[in-house]
Amino acid sequence: MDLEQLIATEQRLDEALRAARDEAARLVAEAKAALHRQEVELETEIEVAARSFAAETAAERERREREVRSEAAQAAARYEAVSLERVAAAARDVVQRLVAGEAAP
Repeated sequence: MDLEQLIATEQRLDEALRAARDEAARLVAEAKAALHRQEVELETEIEVAARSFAAETAAERERREREVRSEAAQAAARYEAVSLERVAAAARDVVQRLVAGEAAP
């Protein structure tokens, strides 16, 4: 092989190496861009999920607060429905039992 062939071969190899480096750089850039897009998509999904969870939590808290208010109102209504006469009779009965030394029923 003569010198001209060696030089031509070296030039082809240099060009092939340059092309391979360019292709590698292009592939790395594409991979980075794809990764960035996926990160942005994931961040968006997380934000949407967090907002959804917050809304569901707030709705559940409001529902439970309504239930507790309703239960409290019902309990208060039951206690308010007890007549003073009945409370007085129960109090007299308790006093009589205590005075008589009886055990509670």
